[in-house]
Amino acid sequence: MFHGKLLTPYYKTDVHRKNFPEPPPNLIDGEEEYKVESIRDHRKQGRGYQYLVEWKGYSDETWESESNLKNASKSLQSYKRRKNLQ
Repeated sequence: MFHGKLLTPYYKTDVHRKNFPEPPPNLIDGEEEYKVESIRDHRKQGRGYQYLVEWKGYSDETWESESNLKNASKSLQSYKRRKNLQ
């Protein structure tokens, strides 16, 4: 046992690594697959769009083409309906 006054709050700095490890990706047919938490934004890219994706369990967001989101079609269609992209 120890006294609670001995504890100090955690402050994120460049020295510390992430508090919690990110989960490993699922392997489907030998390829890594991640779950989409939400689609946050879109931008025009060539003839199509790229989508800003928040990944479930990860702190990073990435821009992805529609072809990279083929297994997240429900999330993508829902986003397109909300933004009138259809």
